[in-house]
Amino acid sequence: MANQWMACGLLTLGAVTASGCAKAVATADAMPAEARPASSVAAMAFLSKAEAPTLASVKPPGNPKRNHFHIKPEDLAKLPVPQQPTELALALAAMQVGSIDARKEVLKAKVFKDMVYVRGGSFMRGDFASLMGIEGVSRMTSKSDDKVVKEISLSDFWISKYKVTYAEFDVFTDATGRPRTGATYGGDVRQPPTLAARAYWQEAKNYCQWLGQLTGLPMDLPTEAQWEYAARSRGQFFMVATADGNAEFGKGVPYDAQVEIVSPMRRLSTYPVGLFPSNPLGLHDMSTNGKEWVDDWYAEDAYSMASTLEPRGPATGNLKVIRGGGADSPLIGSTVHRYKADPYPLEKDDDTGKLVAVPSSFMPALRCAVTPH
Repeated sequence: MANQWMACGLLTLGAVTASGCAKAVATADAMPAEARPASSVAAMAFLSKAEAPTLASVKPPGNPKRNHFHIKPEDLAKLPVPQQPTELALALAAMQVGSIDARKEVLKAKVFKDMVYVRGGSFMRGDFASLMGIEGVSRMTSKSDDKVVKEISLSDFWISKYKVTYAEFDVFTDATGRPRTGATYGGDVRQPPTLAARAYWQEAKNYCQWLGQLTGLPMDLPTEAQWEYAARSRGQFFMVATADGNAEFGKGVPYDAQVEIVSPMRRLSTYPVGLFPSNPLGLHDMSTNGKEWVDDWYAEDAYSMASTLEPRGPATGNLKVIRGGGADSPLIGSTVHRYKADPYPLEKDDDTGKLVAVPSSFMPALRCAVTPH
């Protein structure tokens, strides 16, 4: 299918005529990837500023619902098996075949298609539960590092609709001569290309910046503030980043047993990106399918010390901030919950006693953002 798609000249992921090649979502403003300008200002002119209708029509629930995450086998069998959007599946398939230049063009086209516009504004960052007026509820998380809730302001930016997949990250590593990410113990397991790529923090940042060079866009990992603002659909009081703000298993997020069915690895919390509906802003898997790196260094007092305008984390540190959650993690509060991780963790090798890197398949996932200078 991927070869047919490429033969039809669909490097822009644009409309498919009645040639019987493959199906993709039609786009009125598609342009050949190789014709896109390289300069940042010119390249950004081709990013859409359209906003999803759901951003205005879907409002945060006053008290989010959460059903039980266990399900009987007979009830699980009745649920439809979620599938990736056709356009996404075709692009990821095409990215795995052909010359490296052809694969880069498919990736470049996908970047321009998948960047979701996030109009800037002000919001109350942090654990906002006490502001919602829910009787008996004063917090969403048990952490202390998200309890300084104050208004901050961000300018416009764009962020990727999906987490970066192994299919995409492989283009980067193959094009730059790096080893592929996602290594396991022994290095004998190849990660399925449709899963969210796992990488060390520096490699994740390198990927986003390389993608910026490829597209001409000012691209990097999102800041922690950008991530939360986007997960909460422009900073609204969404406690979970599902289509309606509720944590209903089997509808907006998967049951644990459902994950094991849809995952190529048959592993809890590891499944293809984009299977479940997006949040009202248009972003998938922000509360599920693996935590994500952001650009900031972690500090427990980062919120109290932060600027109210375009805040970033401390200038230095030992740990990086990660955000989001897995399919089996508590979802209520996942839009504000802060986690931290070593950007390049080491462990002692049982055989040699030497320190070696923890396999990259155990690292967080990532998505990239475009921030105008």
